[in-house]
Amino acid sequence: MNAARLFPLLVLALGLFTPAARAVTVGQTQDEVLKELGQPASRMALGDVVVLNYEGGRVRLEGGKVVEVDPKLRGKPAAQSSTPSEQAVVTARLGVWQVDYASALKQAQASKAKVFLFFTGSDWCGWCKRLEAEVLATKPFKEFAAENLILVKLDFPRGYPQSPVLREQNERLARRYGVEGYPTVVVVNERGKELGRLGYQPGGPGPFLRQLRKL
Repeated sequence: MNAARLFPLLVLALGLFTPAARAVTVGQTQDEVLKELGQPASRMALGDVVVLNYEGGRVRLEGGKVVEVDPKLRGKPAAQSSTPSEQAVVTARLGVWQVDYASALKQAQASKAKVFLFFTGSDWCGWCKRLEAEVLATKPFKEFAAENLILVKLDFPRGYPQSPVLREQNERLARRYGVEGYPTVVVVNERGKELGRLGYQPGGPGPFLRQLRKL
C-alpha cells in the first residue's frame, strides 16, 4: 500500500484511539485522580493534606479525598435530585471532613445534625496538630461524628496554596464567629447559630467528647 492510501487510514486509527476527556470531582480518592489524570508534574504533602500539581491546575486532597479542584480539571457535578432538600439528603456526609460552609448548613437542615467548624492552621499550628492527632483522628471521635456531626475544616495554611474563594470564605467565617486563635472549634446549628465552642484540651477524646455532648 502506498503512502497516499496509508495516511488517511493512520489518521482514522489515531482518531479512534483518542483518549476520552478526563476530569476530577470533589470526593474522589487519590487513586481515582491518578487514574483520571495520570501522575502529576509535582506533589506536595503536609500532614493529611496533599496537593497534586498538573499542567491544567491543582488538585487538593485532605484525608485521602479530593476537597478542591481547579476549574480546568473539574468534572461536571452529579445530576441533582428533583428538589434541593432531596439533594441535601443525598449529599449529607456525617463524619466526613469537607470545606464548604454553605453546603454543610444545607446538609444539616436535611439531616438534623450539628455542624462542627474546625478553625485551624494545619501546616504551622502546633496545638492544631495535637488536637487533630489526639482527638479528631481517634476512633471514639470518628464514631461520634459519624452519627452526629457534619465536619467542616476551615484552614489557614502558610505553606501550601489555597484558592481565593476558599480563603475568602474562611476569613469571613473567622470574623463572623470572632475567632482569635487556633485551634478553635465552633459548633453551630443548621442556621449557623453558635451553640458553643471548644479548643485543645489534654486527655484525649474523652474530655473533649464530654464537653461536646453538653453542647
